[in-house]
Amino acid sequence: MARARGALGRGCLLCALGATGATQFWVEPQSARCISEELPEKALFTGDYSIEPTDGFAGSVKVLGPLDAVLFERQTSDPHHFSVTSETTGVHKVCFANDNPVRRRVVITLRKGLEVDDHSQIARKDHVEQIEKQLDRMREMAMAIKEEMIYMRGREEEMRDTNESTNTRVLWFNIMTLTLIGAMGLWQIYYLKRYFQMKKLI
Repeated sequence: MARARGALGRGCLLCALGATGATQFWVEPQSARCISEELPEKALFTGDYSIEPTDGFAGSVKVLGPLDAVLFERQTSDPHHFSVTSETTGVHKVCFANDNPVRRRVVITLRKGLEVDDHSQIARKDHVEQIEKQLDRMREMAMAIKEEMIYMRGREEEMRDTNESTNTRVLWFNIMTLTLIGAMGLWQIYYLKRYFQMKKLI
């Protein structure tokens, strides 16, 4: 595994992993080190790590995507597990930042893709929390769609009522118009008959 130290105090050390297994290294005070792994899209990536000594730890553990998108973050030195799924193809990094005045030893075991033989680990707390967030987001989307459908149905009922009301008014208007035209026709016939009678034409 190749290692390179950054020029800055909190520089990033990229380490290429050749095989699955426990890897250990030291993180100097006020600095950070990263392990990089090339992953395809939608690949499962898990890790078990511990940071020693655990007393008074200050720092963070992050899993970053190819564009440094944070897929996992935790600020604890307790032995822990992470499980993420790669969103895009590219180099993913697991970074350990040490903000303490003393160096810390990191022991980590990484697995990816088919190497993750124990899929029960996926159901651990961090992954469950991510699933819960996704379910909450899906539930909110479903509620929004339901409210939109209720609104559209209300609008449809209003439009139907308006159309029915308009049709009824048009019908009565036509009836009144025909009635008026018929009455005017009868009146004209009566008027012309009386006129011809007065002129003794009939």
